[in-house]
Amino acid sequence: MPQLTDQRLSSHEVDTLTAGSGEPVELVRCDLSELRLRDVDLDDVSFTDCTLDGADLTGSRLSSATLRGGSATGVRLERCDLTDARFDQVDLSSAVLSGALLTDAQFHGCRMTGLVAEATRGLGVLLRGCNAYSAELPGLVLARREHTGTRFTEANLAGADLREAVLDGCVLLHADLTGANLDGADLRGADLGPCTRERLDALAGAILSSGQAIAALQDVSGAVVID
Repeated sequence: MPQLTDQRLSSHEVDTLTAGSGEPVELVRCDLSELRLRDVDLDDVSFTDCTLDGADLTGSRLSSATLRGGSATGVRLERCDLTDARFDQVDLSSAVLSGALLTDAQFHGCRMTGLVAEATRGLGVLLRGCNAYSAELPGLVLARREHTGTRFTEANLAGADLREAVLDGCVLLHADLTGANLDGADLRGADLGPCTRERLDALAGAILSSGQAIAALQDVSGAVVID
């Protein structure tokens, strides 16, 4: 696999990365910050400890691309094809993924605070060990996957598809679950935070532990449950 290391790349250089040999390219500690890279083909490209802060990759193809480490704060991935893409330990704070195709995309240990992913497409995404504090994720498909250890504190998950998802070790404190589909979602290992009547309605269909159910009843009714 051809490799470029410790380089500040121009938009033209990035655009022609795979045009020569046709082989996937590995970028190591390269700087792509603030570049305008719309509609480029970056399928299968590997980014290791690279900087993409503020880069605009709108409409680009990153199917099966891999990003490990590095920083991509404020990166624009709107309408990108991120099918089978994998993000490991990447800082994606304030990134924009609205309209992106996220089928089988995976995010592991990523910082996703303030990330915006509205009107995304695809069959489902995995978030594991991520910090999605205050992220905008309305309608996101998270169904039938184990999103272990992810923090969704104050995230917007309105209308999200969480059917049969497992949220062990996840934090849902003050997360907006209005209209979310929680049928069969296993929340027994999740921190649900305080419960209101509206919150309890939003949890319809979810699997809760007896302790969570009792705590919700006490929050909503003020009753004291003694076993």
